[in-house]
Amino acid sequence: MGQSPSVWTCGKPGSIIGAFACMFTISHFFGPCRQFTFRMLTQRTDLEMTHKKPMSGSFLQGGFWNVRNTRWALLAGIWIAVVTVLLPSQADEADSTLAPVRTARVRVIDGIPRLVINGQPVAARIFWGAPGRGVVRTGPVGREITFEFTALEDGEGQATLHLRFGSLPGLILIDSVRIVDAATGEKLFSCDFESDAEFSANWHVWPPDKRNTVGHVERRKDSGENGTGCLAVRLQEPPGGQWPDFHLYSRPSLPIVRGHRYRVTLWLQADTERKVSIAVYRPGNPFVFLGGPPGPFPSQVRLAARAGVNLVSFPVPMPWPKPGEKPDWTAVDVICREVLESNANALLIPRIPMDPPAWWIAAHPDHAMKWDQPGQDRVPASVASTLYREEAAARLRDLVLHLEQVWGDHVAGYHPCGQNTGEWFYEDTWGNALSDYSPVTVEAWQQWLKSKYATDEALQRAWDNPAVRLSTVDLPTPQRRRSQPSGLLHRPRSEQDLIDFAEFQQDMMADCVCHFAKTVREASEGRKLVVFFYGYTFEFGAIHNGAATSGHYALEKVLRSPDIDILCSPISYWDRGLGGSAPAMSAAESVMRAEKLWLFEDDTRTYLAKDSRFPGWIDGADTLPDSQSLLLRNTAEVALRHFGTWWMDLGATGWFDDPELWKVMCDLQQLDETMLTRGPAFTPEVAAVVDEKSILHAAFGSDVVTRPLIYEVRRPLGRMGTPYGQYLLSDVLNGEISAKMLVFLAAWHLSKAQRDQLRKTTAGKLKIWCYAPGFLTEREDPKTAMQELTGFELEELVGTPAWAEPTDRGRQLGLSEAFGVKRPIQPLFAVVDARPEEILASYPSGAAAVVLRQLPDGPSLFVGVPNLTSDLLRLAARQAGVHLFCQEDANIYANGPFIAVHAARDGVLTIDTGVPTHVWDYLTGESLGQGPRIPLAMKKGETRILVCGERIVATAAESSRAGE
Repeated sequence: MGQSPSVWTCGKPGSIIGAFACMFTISHFFGPCRQFTFRMLTQRTDLEMTHKKPMSGSFLQGGFWNVRNTRWALLAGIWIAVVTVLLPSQADEADSTLAPVRTARVRVIDGIPRLVINGQPVAARIFWGAPGRGVVRTGPVGREITFEFTALEDGEGQATLHLRFGSLPGLILIDSVRIVDAATGEKLFSCDFESDAEFSANWHVWPPDKRNTVGHVERRKDSGENGTGCLAVRLQEPPGGQWPDFHLYSRPSLPIVRGHRYRVTLWLQADTERKVSIAVYRPGNPFVFLGGPPGPFPSQVRLAARAGVNLVSFPVPMPWPKPGEKPDWTAVDVICREVLESNANALLIPRIPMDPPAWWIAAHPDHAMKWDQPGQDRVPASVASTLYREEAAARLRDLVLHLEQVWGDHVAGYHPCGQNTGEWFYEDTWGNALSDYSPVTVEAWQQWLKSKYATDEALQRAWDNPAVRLSTVDLPTPQRRRSQPSGLLHRPRSEQDLIDFAEFQQDMMADCVCHFAKTVREASEGRKLVVFFYGYTFEFGAIHNGAATSGHYALEKVLRSPDIDILCSPISYWDRGLGGSAPAMSAAESVMRAEKLWLFEDDTRTYLAKDSRFPGWIDGADTLPDSQSLLLRNTAEVALRHFGTWWMDLGATGWFDDPELWKVMCDLQQLDETMLTRGPAFTPEVAAVVDEKSILHAAFGSDVVTRPLIYEVRRPLGRMGTPYGQYLLSDVLNGEISAKMLVFLAAWHLSKAQRDQLRKTTAGKLKIWCYAPGFLTEREDPKTAMQELTGFELEELVGTPAWAEPTDRGRQLGLSEAFGVKRPIQPLFAVVDARPEEILASYPSGAAAVVLRQLPDGPSLFVGVPNLTSDLLRLAARQAGVHLFCQEDANIYANGPFIAVHAARDGVLTIDTGVPTHVWDYLTGESLGQGPRIPLAMKKGETRILVCGERIVATAAESSRAGE
C-alpha cells in the first residue's frame, strides 16, 4: 500500500456535474463567437498537487487562449471538466491558500471555537505521523535484502547503522551486511560475521547493561547465507512486560555525505514473520536520521494532502545542550524539510518533548521525580521544580524562535509534551507506585500550603491536627495515602492532608502546563496555535491509586489560561471498538464552552497494523471495511461535536498508508463544510457532569466506584439512543447548560452555596444523582445536605453489596437487568422515604437503591450503586422529555440536519428523526423515505449518516449519481 492512483484525489462537491455543465455552456454558447478571450492556468504542471489559490482566483489566471469556434470551445469545456474533477476538493483549496502562515489561532465564531488560519475558518483535520526509519520484512526463508537511500545530512564521519527487531520473541539471523556508494561503488562498510573479532570490531548492543532484559547475541559458524558464519539474535519477553529499545548499531565511523546515494545490502532470516527496522543515524543530542528503507511517512503526508488535509503534526527533538554548548538544529530541520518535500503546502504542528536529557537529571537529582517503589523505566523532572520549568522553557523558547525563523511561513502551531507518554499526567500513573517524593516537591508542597493557609493555626484547624507546622510539614506518607480511614472517599478535616495533597498535585501539573503554554505564546508573538494534552476527566476514573494521582483534575485552571488554543487526548480506550461509542476522555463540551478547541487523537489501529500492541490495539480493525467504518464513526462524531482530529500513525509503520482509508476523509468533506459554515453549536439534551473537587476525595482503591461510574459509564451513555455532552460541574453552576437531563456522576463534595445554586440552575430539569451526592461536607450534617440537594432522605448502609435488582415497577418502565458492584463498599446509600411506586431497583437487603421522584423543581432520580445502564438512561430520558432517536442500544451523534448512527449490534434499527421531512443517506445519496421513522438494517460496527430535509450528500455520492 501507499502508492495512490495517479489521479486519485478528493473531488469538489458537485464537481462532475459542474464541469460538464461548464463544458456544455462553453461549447453551445461561446462556440458561435468569432473570438473569445479565455484565461487558463499556465503555471500548473501536476494536477494532483494542491494549488495555492482558490479556483476562482488561480484557474482564471495566466495566459490568454483564443477560442474561435465550437470545436475549440468544446475542447476548452473538456479541459475544464477534467481539471475540475482532478483538482483537490474545496476544503483542500481553502487549506492550500494558507501558506505563508501569518496567524493560526482558535477563534469563536457564532459561539463555536474554530481553527482560523490567516483569518479563514478551516476544519481542524490533521495527519500525525513520525518520519524516520523504514522497515524490511523477513521470515523463515533467508534472503538478501537491498535498498537505497539519499543521505539527508552529513554523517560527519561518525554515522552508524541501526538494526531494530520489534517487540516479538524469536530468533533472527544476520549476515553479509554491506554499505556502498551507489554512484561509485565504493565500499563503506562490510561485515560477514566470520569471527567473534569481526563482530566485536564492528558492532555494539544496546542497552549494554542490565537494562537489556530481552536480547541475547551470539555468532554462529554455519547458519548464515550459503552455510557461512552469521550473527544470531534471540529475543525473549521482558520480565516486567516493558520492552527496552533493544538494537544493534555499527561502530560510528561511516563517512556518509549529504546528497549522496547509498546502497545497503544484508541477508536476513527469522523463525517467524517479522519486521526489521533499519536506519542510519549521526550520533548526537539528538541523533540525526540520515536515511534508511523507504518509510510510510512521506506517502501518508501525500495521501493526506490529496484528501484535503494539509495540517501535519509530527515529533521533533528539542535540543537541550549542556552549558557552553550550542544547540544542533539539524534533526529538527531534516524533519520539517521532509514534510514539505512531500507536501509543499503542508502546515506544520511539531510535537515537542519537554523532558530533560539524562545528563540534566544526573546534574540535578533533587529535581527528578521520586516514587515510593522502584521499577520505573523513565525518570523525568518533577513538574514542581521551578528550575526545570525555567530551563525547559528556555529550551522551548529557543526551539520556537528557530522554527519561526526558518520554517515560520509553514508553522501553524506547537505541541509541547511531557511526563507519562507526553500527555502531562504523572509518570507511571497507571502503575502501583506513588509519586512525587523528590526533595523539590517537599519544598513546593510547603510553599503551596503557606499560600493556602498562611498561618500554622489555620493549617492546624483545617487538618484538625495541633502538631502540624507550615515550616516542617512533610508529604503524606505512602502508607497514609494508601489508607482508607473512612472508606473510598476522603472526609474533610480528618483526611484534609490527603485532600490538600491531591489538590497540590493538580496545581503543580496545571501550573507547569500553563507556564510552557505562555512560553510558546510569547515566542510565537501570539500568532500560532498552542496545543496541549490535558484534562482526562472521565478517563482517569480507572486509576487504582485514585484518579487525582494523574494530575489532570485542574482543568478549570488550565481553561482559564489565555495561552492555550487546543486541548486534546486520544479517543478513549474504553468503548472505541466496533459497535462502541468512541467517547471523549475529557469534559470536552466544557472545553469548547471555554473557547478552546477539543481535539481527538484518532489512533485507531487500522487493518494495516494487525501486529501492533500499542494501547487500544485489541479494539482496532482487522479489515479495510471495518477500518473505514471506525474512522467514519470517529470523524463524523468529531464533525457534529465541532471537535478537531488528527489521524495518527501511532506505530510510525503506515497505519493510514492506503488511499482507501483517506476516502473516508474525502467523503466527510461536505459534512465538514456544512458544519463549518452553518452548523449549529452542539447542545445535546443530556449532560454527563463531573466535579473536579469531588474527585480529589477519591481514595486509594476507589476505582471500584470511579471506574464503573466515571470511566465505564460512557458506554451506556453512548448507547442510550440520543447524544450526550461531557461537562464540568462549574458549567452547570453557572447556568450555562441547556440540557433537559443532567447526570451528576461525581458531585460528592458541594458547599451550601453550591447546593443552593444547583437548585436554581437545574430547576425544571431531570437530575440523576449518582452514588453519594452532597455527602462530603465541612461541618454540616451529611444527611441534611444530601436531602437538600436531591430531595431524598438517605441513610448509609453497611455490609450490603452495591448491587441493584430491578423491581416490578422498574421492569414495567423498561429496566431489564441488574447492575452495580457485587461487593460491599463504603460509603453506600439507600433512600428511606421512598414510596413503593417510586422504587425502580433494590439492594439485596431490600433497601431502595434506585428511586424516581417527581419534585416541584423537576424529576429527581437517585442511583445509589456506582453504575448506570442504557435502559435506565432511556427511562430517565423519557421522563425528561429528551428526544430519543432510537429506543434500543445504538450509538447516536446528531447535530443540525445530520444523524450519525453506529450499530452496537446486528439488526434493524428504527431511527426517529424527530421531524417529518425527507431523509437521505449522506454517503450514497439514496433516498430513505419520509421521516420521522426510518428503518435501517445494520450490522454491528456499521456506520450510517442520515440527512434530514435538505439533500446534502458526499462528493462520491454526487459523482456516482452524475455518472449514472
